[in-house]
Amino acid sequence: MSDPILGQILNQLQQMDKRFDSIDVRLEKMEDRLNTMDSRLDTMDSRLDTIEEQTKNIPLLQQAVLETLTVTKRLDASQSASERKVTTELNTHQHSIDILNRRQLRMEADIETLKSR
Repeated sequence: MSDPILGQILNQLQQMDKRFDSIDVRLEKMEDRLNTMDSRLDTMDSRLDTIEEQTKNIPLLQQAVLETLTVTKRLDASQSASERKVTTELNTHQHSIDILNRRQLRMEADIETLKSR
């Protein structure tokens, strides 16, 4: 083959080599970006695992809150019943005290009447 043809082939091979180098650089950049994305996905997976771990107790917490609410309602109802009972007893005692006071006043009046005679 002639030198000009070999020169053209060599020139084209050099251009192809430059293109391949350029492609290699672009592929390395893409690989770096993929590695970065892979790392970010790993971080997201880790965060999701943490969230799952933290939220798996939510149903238990909800159950505890509901149980506490139920107990609180029962205690409130019990307290209301106790307050009604105590109020009723206090009213009964107050009524008895009023009756005794009236009797005492009558007796004192009767004693004064008997002393006056």
